[in-house]
Amino acid sequence: MKISYLSTHYPFVSHTFIQREILALQHLGLEVFPIALNKAHQSDLLTEIDRREAARTFYVKGLGRARIVGGLLSTFARHPLATGRGLRRALKDTRFDVSYAVKRVLQFMEAVLVWRHSIKHDTTAIHAHFGQAPATVARFAAAFGNDVGRGVRTWSVTIHGWHEFVTEDSSDLKRKIDTADLVVGISDFTRAQLMRIGDPSRWHHLAVVRCGLALAEFPRRPDQPIGDVPLIVVTARLSPEKGHLVLVEALSILRSRGVAMQARFIGSGPFGDEIAAAAVRFGVDDIVEFTGPLPPGEVAAELGAADIFCLPTFAEGLPVSIMEAMAIGVPVVTTYISGIPELVIDGVTGWVVPAANAELLADKLEQVNGPDRLAIIQAARQRVECRHDIASNAPQLAAHLRACHDRTDRLERR
Repeated sequence: MKISYLSTHYPFVSHTFIQREILALQHLGLEVFPIALNKAHQSDLLTEIDRREAARTFYVKGLGRARIVGGLLSTFARHPLATGRGLRRALKDTRFDVSYAVKRVLQFMEAVLVWRHSIKHDTTAIHAHFGQAPATVARFAAAFGNDVGRGVRTWSVTIHGWHEFVTEDSSDLKRKIDTADLVVGISDFTRAQLMRIGDPSRWHHLAVVRCGLALAEFPRRPDQPIGDVPLIVVTARLSPEKGHLVLVEALSILRSRGVAMQARFIGSGPFGDEIAAAAVRFGVDDIVEFTGPLPPGEVAAELGAADIFCLPTFAEGLPVSIMEAMAIGVPVVTTYISGIPELVIDGVTGWVVPAANAELLADKLEQVNGPDRLAIIQAARQRVECRHDIASNAPQLAAHLRACHDRTDRLERR
């Protein structure tokens, strides 16, 4: 089976799970052709695998103006009826909103370029990650392919959560759920939200396939005591919803109790200055360190040296960073939101608190060095092995994609 894989950026340091998924599907015999709407930044090409994947990725906005215009005009001239249908589809329900209408027309044009790429590589299926722009372009590309009778004909999407549900109206998520040949949720929580939004008659097109780790790359570290000044590591984009400010406040609370801890924030993002200013304001800037983005090998080394992994997030799907920390054997302190409680069970596989409560977060950070710490660490590793092994989860996804494609082929032959 040949399939195109569409995302906003690829490779992308915050979306390593997409690369892991693509490589695993290829190992299972699928021919996967990565497509990204935007060109990869050099800062995201941290490994040889990243650079190799970037070299074979089709970048929609990286073609150059002449090739884009030429390709579009050629396609529109050859397929005027399909072009008309595609434009009507793109403009449907724009409700005289000019900026929204322009955006949808541009996404239709991107979809035509994706369709042309599918003709070149003889792919008839496309899978998108995330329910906003990638899903829109994938839907338009498959619809255009069906109108023409060539190229990509089926489309599917993986929905992760929070951001997609916040923008469910503006991104037309219900229509996508109800028209996709397959919709994958990365957690039971995500699937429940898809059921909330979508038509019940389409629920049988919904599936849960959890993000997976290549567990051999995350061996369980030897048990080790927590240091005299425990090191808390956070690997997350520096953005408001990740909750860094709550951890900064919790560190201040711990210091007022006479409890010494230190934190290391790994990652970059638009909220870095605000977090640094908060550390100064709370008087903990001497125990908060910012490393910036690091390549995967260095992130693994940082996790291996951590006493605690903390992600006090307000909004997530189900963070892969939590899976990685649990796999390695780092105690995890996080929040009760979205799909996280499906993996991190308070007092069983980790320590969980309500989001945005610095006092309770400080309490949980203190509790990590308790008598049940090693038992919780072991249970955490076992839960990741059971639910998030890419060697088990990728075949599930491959089976869903093949079944979707085969089902469509049978319908077309009738």
